Amino acid sequence: MFRITRKTLFGGLALVLAISLILSACSNKNSNGEQASNASNNAADTGTNSQAAQGEELPAFGEQPLEFSYYMNYDWASPSGYGTTDVVTKWLKDEKKMNWIEIGSNGNAQQKFGTMVASDTLPDVIALDPNTAEYENLVKNKKMVPLDAYYEKYPNLKDLIDTTAMDMMRASDGHIYGMPSWFGSSRNENQMASFGWIVNRKIYAELGKPQLETFDDLYAYLKQVKDKYPDIVPMQDPSEMMIYGGFGDLRWSDSLKEVPVFVNFKTNTIESIFSDPAYKKTKEMTNKFYREGLISQDFLTQSGDQATEKLNSGRVAIQSGNNMTGIGRTANNILQAKDSAAGYDYIPYLYAEGVDPATVAPIGYGMLGWNETVITTSAKDPERIFQFFDWWAGEEGQRIGAYGPPGVLWDTTDKNGAPIDNENSQKMSAEEKANLKIGWNPLGTWWFHKLGAARVKQNPEKAEWDVRASLFYGQFVKTNNDQFNGRMNVDSKSKLGIGFARMKQIVKDYEAKLVFAKDQAEFDSLFKQFEDALNASGYKDLLVHETEVWAKNREKMGL
Repeated sequence: MFRITRKTLFGGLALVLAISLILSACSNKNSNGEQASNASNNAADTGTNSQAAQGEELPAFGEQPLEFSYYMNYDWASPSGYGTTDVVTKWLKDEKKMNWIEIGSNGNAQQKFGTMVASDTLPDVIALDPNTAEYENLVKNKKMVPLDAYYEKYPNLKDLIDTTAMDMMRASDGHIYGMPSWFGSSRNENQMASFGWIVNRKIYAELGKPQLETFDDLYAYLKQVKDKYPDIVPMQDPSEMMIYGGFGDLRWSDSLKEVPVFVNFKTNTIESIFSDPAYKKTKEMTNKFYREGLISQDFLTQSGDQATEKLNSGRVAIQSGNNMTGIGRTANNILQAKDSAAGYDYIPYLYAEGVDPATVAPIGYGMLGWNETVITTSAKDPERIFQFFDWWAGEEGQRIGAYGPPGVLWDTTDKNGAPIDNENSQKMSAEEKANLKIGWNPLGTWWFHKLGAARVKQNPEKAEWDVRASLFYGQFVKTNNDQFNGRMNVDSKSKLGIGFARMKQIVKDYEAKLVFAKDQAEFDSLFKQFEDALNASGYKDLLVHETEVWAKNREKMGL
């Protein structure tokens, strides 16, 4: 299963959180292949399914067995074992009769996705970014089940998603195919965010808790850590999104995705990233920290498991980036189970000297979430799959995902729906709770925020670490991410699309080269080559395209 911790990648989650999948070759195709394919395509054409269209009632989720395959279209997606490693998925498998067949990306999502499309062996469910070439390919080839009728039949998702967001979710053919994950709402009074900075509590205390507010403070602190703790990684990785955001003026972390651009909120234009001095300063900081051994020397090549092991064993002094609230909670709980003085603390966003910290807001919020979950025409029971996700999106599902199934740590809830710790919870050690591995959530909604805020009100001191951290970072969120929806959606076969693919590779190549530059002169030379290479591949045309998309979105949203 994918372990998605509260991703606010809509400003987060957070993401959220990380999810894991079990590698499987299942395509779950009907043995009556052609007949099943035709039926699925008919459903795709009409935007409905016979049961939903006729209003037939299905048994409630959990009354009958349900099995489907699931794939996340991301390089980092890897298996961990649905139904075997955590209390939530064990409960879903045993009590709700749901089997979730996980398919991993093998570290190369683009290749895996291409292979599945070419061989017509798509899994039943895919989580992927909307407004991408992959998504549009599925639309054009009628490989996804339209969900319009299901949204009308089942209550939770439709009630939670804002009307404006629902309209923006429509694909090029007018249908809605996706279910957003970790989405917010204009009705959400408890904004959360998962991007942040965490510090090793013991090391920070032993060094006298020096001021840690600016990048200069950070540099001085990392040098102290390196000098005194040779076996500790001063900083896990540079997290350039967080550093770039630290230059203020609402610099937005997502502007560095794939092909970096400068989002100029003063002119409402998307401009060359090279016109923003903060970008070069960000790259220079990474290079400096790497040359001086202040960040992991293998951060470009280490696996996610290796990075997690360092953090969970307390061998990292500082880490920043996305999903720090979820990652930090796990590491903090593991370390505190062994030593009450150990663990990690979340701190305010760091910033460059001379920057007004009030303008530092690297993560945004949004009603469209950070990705979408779609049901493909390979699925035998598309309506029952939607029924599960709709149930999961509501109060009960989000409560189970965040706090475990009833009877483990809670039996009853307060007036706001938040669980109240039972006797078992009060007796369990931190280590025993950590071993439950609660946090599985394949489709987060803002019910998670509501429940988390209610839990904090019950007892602020005993509230979950990640909930407190997410609410803390939520107060800094300022940018609405939805206005940039689809800005990087480019036809892969067009001239711009071909150039865009080339640009993405150029970015990957030069990101590594700039890290390894031996001195400032080499860095400056490589940085200029980087700019020239992007410009030669149609970068200016991309900027025009993204500016046009942004303008259309702002008009739709009334911004």
